[in-house]
Amino acid sequence: MKKLIALLIVIMCSTYYSCSSDETAGVSKVTNYPTITLNGDALIVIVKGQTYNELGAIALAGSQTLPLVTESSVNTSVPGVYKVNYKSTNNDGFDATNTRTIVVLSDLPSTINLEGTFLRNGTNVNNVIKLSDRKYSCDNATGYTTGDPNNIKLTFYNIDDQKIYAPFQEEASLTGISAESSIGTITSANRFSWVIFASGFFGTATRTFIRQ
Repeated sequence: MKKLIALLIVIMCSTYYSCSSDETAGVSKVTNYPTITLNGDALIVIVKGQTYNELGAIALAGSQTLPLVTESSVNTSVPGVYKVNYKSTNNDGFDATNTRTIVVLSDLPSTINLEGTFLRNGTNVNNVIKLSDRKYSCDNATGYTTGDPNNIKLTFYNIDDQKIYAPFQEEASLTGISAESSIGTITSANRFSWVIFASGFFGTATRTFIRQ
């Protein structure tokens, strides 16, 4: 009888530890998610014909350096906006991405001055200040209600007297909204239009501004 009880105890203990082991197998695993840090600035503005030097980035998963894939189509002979995209994947298949923006400006003096007061829908005021030949700032990039704390203030560029662009800027409003424009259109010194991508707060309608 004692031998039978002992055998039952051994079987019960073996079953317990076996089940306990199966229940915890594969439940807990530490993953170091990948991160990509740019070397240099996220925005680089150059003039047509200048040399663009790719500074690259560093991809890490914890302390482990990861392979980095860089995709770029920068053409410094054509004024425009270019994106350099970086991507990396850790050993568990998790991805990380980052982006650098390259703005190539015309090498000719601008023939269009966008400084002044512009209106959207005939009422909402957007004041534009000239910072240099092709660089400006404005205080209501979406043409929202004048004086509203959600109004977007952006620095933007007249690329070639035909295209206009505001690179991504964090906390562009008093309420902390970040924003970037599409590559917009300059119709004349008295009219321009663009789409503003602003943290989901504003829609993506084309916003046209006409000089007051």
